[in-house]
Amino acid sequence: MSCWEEKLGKIKSMCTSNFIFWVFGKFLFGLGIGILLPVYFAGFGWHIVGWLLIAFAIILQIPAFITVFHKKGTAFQKKEKI
Repeated sequence: MSCWEEKLGKIKSMCTSNFIFWVFGKFLFGLGIGILLPVYFAGFGWHIVGWLLIAFAIILQIPAFITVFHKKGTAFQKKEKI
């Protein structure tokens, strides 16, 4: 199994809340980049909003990053009740 297949398998086995945070974080990151690009070209003063969205997107994705890139693949898994 290649490295990419292993990562995709971990993404597929990720619990729903982590997956939602991961996708939403990527959306916010793209939105932040989309806000920053015109700002740097036009200079309207929205650069703080863009950087805050990018920072929020990265913070939101931390649990998903840990789940995907953790060696054992057991990070942030829900525990079953006995």
